[in-house]
Amino acid sequence: MLADLVHVITPDGISLSGAYFAPANEGPPPSLDAVLFFHGDCGNFYGRLYLGLGQRMAEKGIAFLSANRRGHDHVASGAKGGLLAGYAFESVYDSRVDFGVWLDLLRERGHRRIAIGGHSGGAVRATYAQATEKFEYVEAVIAVSPGEYDHEGIIRLHGEDFSSPFQESLRNVEEGHSDVLLRPGVPWGSTWSAGAYVDCFNPDNRYSVTMHAAKTGCPTLFVFGAEESAVGGREEIPVCGAAQRNLRATGYSHVQINEIAGANHGYMGREGELFDTMFRWLRDI
Repeated sequence: MLADLVHVITPDGISLSGAYFAPANEGPPPSLDAVLFFHGDCGNFYGRLYLGLGQRMAEKGIAFLSANRRGHDHVASGAKGGLLAGYAFESVYDSRVDFGVWLDLLRERGHRRIAIGGHSGGAVRATYAQATEKFEYVEAVIAVSPGEYDHEGIIRLHGEDFSSPFQESLRNVEEGHSDVLLRPGVPWGSTWSAGAYVDCFNPDNRYSVTMHAAKTGCPTLFVFGAEESAVGGREEIPVCGAAQRNLRATGYSHVQINEIAGANHGYMGREGELFDTMFRWLRDI
């Protein structure tokens, strides 16, 4: 597995790393020439799933950049001399900046027909960033297993297990303690600061994947694992199932939704099927 380790610094001084897989020079040129892909929450660019996708995509003639967003790992270094970063302190809002600086790197390497995407929280961010920024040279979005950030919907799914820590976080924010950490266990197991939790699942639904999917302005693929979406199943992630059901109900003409049989949220044992789904869609758009 050969990849170039690459680094960028965001305009606000945060250093991000990634792995760039150069495309093989075989066969006719594909319709898109690069994919920029963000990891899931608390993850990082060198996750096994992402590096595997990168190697396979490059072998098919499409460059792949598996890149850190500022929300990599639970807690990470921020700007020099500044506040901590990492997923516990990340806002989806800042994904616009993170995608922007990585897109600059791809353009410097000659890429002009780019798809942006991500897995889990990275998928939410790809959808949100393209919907709000309409990046030049971005011609497609690939969102793998996003959750639906719908405040009332999460209450219906999780009840007091969500509403109680949310209200506690809101009180901390109002009292000036936004950096207090919590691990509520829902909508999924993670560590958040109070400020990040309130921002992410705000009652105004500012990061709703269904709402922003309507505004990407380009072909958009959503992929879900059947096991993460199965209501009551052992591997169910309720917000992912909600995202799939909501997206199917909208019928957006530029959106395609695929489900991979037997796949859980991490696509363990189904990595090949995930790649095939992504590649076929990229080839055909």
